Amino acid sequence: MTEPHGPLRGVKVVACSTAQAGTVPYMLMADLGAEVIKIEVPEVGDNSRGSTVLPGMPSTYFETNNRGVKSLTLNLKTGEGREILRKLVARADIFGQNFRPGAAEKNGFGYEELRKVNPKLVYMSISGYGPKGPHADLPGTDSMAQALGGIAEAYSTPGQPLKTGIVSVADETCAILAFGGALAALTYARSTGIGQKVDCSLLGGQIRLMGWTLTTTMWRNRNPSPARPASPAHPSAPGSAPASTTATASRWFSS
Repeated sequence: MTEPHGPLRGVKVVACSTAQAGTVPYMLMADLGAEVIKIEVPEVGDNSRGSTVLPGMPSTYFETNNRGVKSLTLNLKTGEGREILRKLVARADIFGQNFRPGAAEKNGFGYEELRKVNPKLVYMSISGYGPKGPHADLPGTDSMAQALGGIAEAYSTPGQPLKTGIVSVADETCAILAFGGALAALTYARSTGIGQKVDCSLLGGQIRLMGWTLTTTMWRNRNPSPARPASPAHPSAPGSAPASTTATASRWFSS
């Protein structure tokens, strides 16, 4: 691996994270020069290593979401494994996890425990629904967030069942928001010496992604139109058409 370079050179990250929303923030940090150490399960590693769709080739899922990171296996169910993790955290700038709700606290590496080890630590937690509310203790998936967050409804076709997209919209949106939130917290920690916990959720990311469409829906108390709503550049006014795609004899056009 080549010597890291970029604006995050010198930043140290420890990530106990899997899946897409839990790994992409740290992959982006590695792209910008951070040293990222990914903690994996002994013997089997991150289970997405086996999620390949191309026979004889590595997992495109794992390789895309973990580019540029270093891997270390630790058994966090043992005292020795947890002690090694604490030593890594003591020298880290950012720690990330997307364990099932409550698991980090139960095993001794929740935010309150790790801030004692490193008061400057930025602690990144990613979940399905966020830390509060009736669903806080439930696991979450990309399709769940797309459905509950309104994306499936906004892009629905009249008379057809609602569908979630093939692209992991909720995972990626949450990951990008987590990336920005972690860097904002890191900036604060470097200027004040005080770390903090940053919570991001799959569902919360979809609320941001819905943007002004969701605000309009709430204000007029009606579900979004099955056709894609007009954008500010194509205002929904008399004589104007919603932004959409149109088929011609030879190709599709987007307006």
